[in-house]
Amino acid sequence: MLRLLAGALTALALGAPAHAQDRTLFTNVSVWDGTSDGLATGMSVLVEGNLIAGVSSESIAAGDATVIDGDGRTLMPGLIDMHTHVMFKFGVPLTREEMDLASAGAAALESMQLYMEMGYTTLRDVGGASLGLARNIAAGRVAGPRLYSSGGALSAISGHADLSLTTEDPKDGVLHRNGQGIIVTGEDEVRAAVRTALRQGATHIKLMVGGGVASNLDPLEATTFTEDEIRAAVEAAADFGTYVCAHAYNDVSINRVLDAGGRCIEHGFLIEESTIQRLVEVGAVMSLQSYVSYDQFQNPEAIPGFSAENIRKGRQVNEGADRMMNWVRDYGVETFAGADMWPFTMIPITNEDLAVRQRWFDDAEILRQNTSYAASWLAKSGPKNPYKDGPLGVIEEGAYADLILVNGDPTEDVSILVDYDANIVLVMKDGTIFKNTLN
Repeated sequence: MLRLLAGALTALALGAPAHAQDRTLFTNVSVWDGTSDGLATGMSVLVEGNLIAGVSSESIAAGDATVIDGDGRTLMPGLIDMHTHVMFKFGVPLTREEMDLASAGAAALESMQLYMEMGYTTLRDVGGASLGLARNIAAGRVAGPRLYSSGGALSAISGHADLSLTTEDPKDGVLHRNGQGIIVTGEDEVRAAVRTALRQGATHIKLMVGGGVASNLDPLEATTFTEDEIRAAVEAAADFGTYVCAHAYNDVSINRVLDAGGRCIEHGFLIEESTIQRLVEVGAVMSLQSYVSYDQFQNPEAIPGFSAENIRKGRQVNEGADRMMNWVRDYGVETFAGADMWPFTMIPITNEDLAVRQRWFDDAEILRQNTSYAASWLAKSGPKNPYKDGPLGVIEEGAYADLILVNGDPTEDVSILVDYDANIVLVMKDGTIFKNTLN
């Protein structure tokens, strides 16, 4: 008896699934599979453990499975947000001055639980000391959405992740020391920082190649890494089978990333049309952050804490956002989407980022940007991917059972997901139901 008890405790300590053999059968659902333009009606979907075991238009014999009658609702893959900063829920100044990593992590977990309520079963964190959180979620010791983390973003001095006070040595600033933003100079430091992040569990690398809006030391016109430094990061990541995503707004920065072999651009709102065409030619992806750039930055003066310089940069981004989005659509640039809405005041309206893209894309395309398209780039982390048992972002046999049940048809109007309390009635992640308001 003692030996059996010890074995059970060991399994729990190692994060083994509590109900690995549980089965759930969804009946009478309209399935959006993550890739199609519309729904398949009258479907059944069987989940065994943490994977999808069957998808059929016929009834599925499931024995002792828990049966959930969808009553015609839409069953679709869980949403994926590809641009979060979960460790900065309360913004940079307060995080720097008042929060150690324990308190920042506790705040991050609160945010991640809310993301799950909104239907996001996977997040990609692109700058912050979230590597330990990601490892423990993957091991089953902490409950939350899957977290693909870059660790602290790599930045040059006076780059977008140089979050130190102007009176501090950037490499002695508290956020550099605790891994929230890593300051590097020269190819050797870049390579060492990439390898260190990968050693700690990073699935990809974030590089701040140009200026950003919410920081004060880096104008949007700046390009803050040399081509050789960028290439060092790209090569070091590729040596481990993964990739670099590059924060870059201006055209010079984006082309420098492409020249150095980078193929994942975050933001890009000041891009030129010729560079949009180049993205297609080389097979690069554009990570879309639509709501803030197009909606919120129409009136940056209203954003709490924004300085005159932040407001100026916000206006620049807003002036370029609509043009860039139209070009992305017209030239068929590969895309995925991440809202970049990480402050606590904005997290609850993250799903607005889906609705604002209706200006440029059809509804099914918007859904793909937050499911199958996103998952295809998460898989590019290769051997650094902690989730190798099946694909994400799709409903098919053998895929991870990350599912949401929705009132209405989001392929006809994705904005129904904005009211997630009313219209996302069930959320399942890894075969376990997190939210269920059906009863």
